[in-house]
Amino acid sequence: MKVLIADDDKELAEVLANCVTACGHEVVGTVTGGGLAVIQAFARCEADAVLLDIMMPRYNGLTVCHALLSRKPDAKVIFVSGSADKSDPFVKGCGAVGYLQKPVGLTELREALDACQQANAAA
Repeated sequence: MKVLIADDDKELAEVLANCVTACGHEVVGTVTGGGLAVIQAFARCEADAVLLDIMMPRYNGLTVCHALLSRKPDAKVIFVSGSADKSDPFVKGCGAVGYLQKPVGLTELREALDACQQANAAA
């Protein structure tokens, strides 16, 4: 599965990219420039899934999630956050298929990506 990594923390984005690769998926891009850059990269890279930080400059993850799903309704967005609460109505209502709390464990990441891949295969 093709995965786009989007987090304004460059070190974390690199760690996530390495973990995604270790889980057997392809990293098609790593975006650390904020929400607008994520939307632009998504249009170029044809990702199946996006690991998306919620707290980013120039459009937060919630806004980015809506924009991505409006362009590709079957895209799978997995929020990654250290501060937002997954039970927040704004987070729950965005259309993301998953939520991972920072720091992200490899097992949790693998399970979330595998669930996205199964959903893509069933579609």
